[in-house]
Amino acid sequence: MVRIPAFLKPGDCIALISPSRFAEPEQIAAAEDFASAHNWQIIAAPGLGGSEGQLGGSDQARADQINAALADPRVRAVWSVRGGYGAVRAVDLVDWSLLDRDPKWLVGFSDFTVLLAHSFSRNFVSMHGPMAIQLARTASDETFEALADALKGSPKMLKTSFGGPDFSLQGPLVGGNLSVLYSLLGSSSFPDLSGCILAIEDLDEYHYHLDRMMQGLRRAGVFNGLAAVAVGSFSDLKDHDLPFGRSWSQIVRDAIPSGIPVVEGFGFGHESRNLTFIHGLAHELTATSGHAVLRPLLPSA
Repeated sequence: MVRIPAFLKPGDCIALISPSRFAEPEQIAAAEDFASAHNWQIIAAPGLGGSEGQLGGSDQARADQINAALADPRVRAVWSVRGGYGAVRAVDLVDWSLLDRDPKWLVGFSDFTVLLAHSFSRNFVSMHGPMAIQLARTASDETFEALADALKGSPKMLKTSFGGPDFSLQGPLVGGNLSVLYSLLGSSSFPDLSGCILAIEDLDEYHYHLDRMMQGLRRAGVFNGLAAVAVGSFSDLKDHDLPFGRSWSQIVRDAIPSGIPVVEGFGFGHESRNLTFIHGLAHELTATSGHAVLRPLLPSA
């Protein structure tokens, strides 16, 4: 049984962390403005804004940010400033028993997929959603309205068009960035996807490398037993002068066992429209009349 943290109320605190790349002042300021607009408060984790090369401090310093946020009884959500790379170097330095004692929301995407996956392996749901860096850039209003709604306990349904046969199924919605998931293969952080709806998205990859990752996951057997695949955006992809010869959609479908539905076009990923979903929560995926809907199945109060 997964554990669901309490949703946020007015006056609650959100801890801001940089588990991957370093935080910049405008990103922190944007997060504070967002929180204030919803009557929440931002607590900057110790050392936020520090750096070591591209990273937001040493591995231990970044893990300490997470530990401080998890240990602070005022904090009800732990929000990543940005992605990039680095969370995998800190995940094993986190004291995850703190989350067991006081469940709270982990919020982010991209490189933050490491922490989403690891928390699911410990039977916690979390939020795959936008980060403060997107506030400081060009995220759509819908993106941050969806994040606020999810934090308040009213996550939105995700919708897309669908040209396949009608179906309806249920399973935990699990996944995130394909490259990061692939990098976790064989580790204790890699999620058990049996019965799950696998969510995937990616950015700035060569077509052949997408194929390498999908085929590697296929050969490892992780797609066996999937309920379905829900695809977000695959953005800014690259190819060579002699093209690979398959689109990203073909690459995904080539690797997924036949009979497992693959639905594209859900609004999450590295685009200005990056809608929040509750990672690890059971969802109902229904396709009918040319449309598909992912509906979160929150337990009754």
